[in-house]
Amino acid sequence: MSTLTQWEAFQSGSDSVDVGHDVLTSWRRSKWSGINPHDIAIPRADVPDDSPFHRAATPVLLRMAETLSDSNTSLALADRRGNVLWRWTSDRQLGNDLDDVDMVPGAIFDEARVGTNGIGTALESGKLAVVIGSDHYVGSFHRWACAAAPVRHPLTGKVVGVVNLTCRVSEANQFFRWAAQAMADDVSGALRADVATKERQLYDAYLAGRRHSSAPLVAVDERTYIADEISSNFGLDHRTIWRRVRTLPSGSRIDLATTVSATVIRVDEHDPSAGAVLEIAVEYDTLSIPSPPAAPLSDLLSENLLHRHLSPLEVAEYEVVKAAMTAAAGNKTAAAAQLEISRGTLYQKLDKYRLLDH
Repeated sequence: MSTLTQWEAFQSGSDSVDVGHDVLTSWRRSKWSGINPHDIAIPRADVPDDSPFHRAATPVLLRMAETLSDSNTSLALADRRGNVLWRWTSDRQLGNDLDDVDMVPGAIFDEARVGTNGIGTALESGKLAVVIGSDHYVGSFHRWACAAAPVRHPLTGKVVGVVNLTCRVSEANQFFRWAAQAMADDVSGALRADVATKERQLYDAYLAGRRHSSAPLVAVDERTYIADEISSNFGLDHRTIWRRVRTLPSGSRIDLATTVSATVIRVDEHDPSAGAVLEIAVEYDTLSIPSPPAAPLSDLLSENLLHRHLSPLEVAEYEVVKAAMTAAAGNKTAAAAQLEISRGTLYQKLDKYRLLDH
């Protein structure tokens, strides 16, 4: 059956439609968010005048635009919130048509607010997203095709924005996928060229720590905060941590939270401003997790069985995610915000730890 038929079936209540895993997962997230599947007003925000990301990315997109001048294609740049910063179109009619659906600078294409789309879904999934026609959650976008790729900061690895190509469905082709990823890689390279020497030194120390330790790690100096996937779930504050560790020697141990402590490893013992790498320790056996006082025995047995197949670090992450879901009363969007991760990342963790129905 066509994707449109599958889209109609999903909107009618079927959750087992025959579409790609990434599309179906995005549709489910869009449904969680209560998106109107037929039409929606695109939210707006002020576009910042300048940013390191904007400065690095625009020349890359303009070079790609030169090769697309004879095509019916649009290029766009959005920040990590899905706010469109810049747009280029190959011809006036295409620009007018995109204006009609509010694909303009200032528009916000966050998936949680407008459903499955190239920009928002790339940000949610953290990877290349190709959304063609009826792959879009909202029906008014079904005549469009787009490919978007997230751009990651070369040191922290965190997504700082996204590049996007858009055309009409009838003109979509495989070039889309390649061009979007190529632009994202080139923008990341441009950002790398702007990274200061001390930031490189801190990042090199972080990488060295990852090679020699299996513990969660954080690298921090006055301007930069780098955290691996597990550490990023602990809600640690950059400025607070830096104030506490900036003068401590290597080997010092500090408490960061009730159940989280860290060992300090200086990047340069003779230069405190060079920063430090923190090796995180979690007392996962004592984490307090809000839960109903009389959980069914079957639930407890299932949880114990799950824990047998997890490493201590995974158990810690499981407990943090479960606590966030409990505190948010099952609201996945709120839990993702509390954990400071995307809803797509949260969905993956809920699936991994069997918490989708939590």
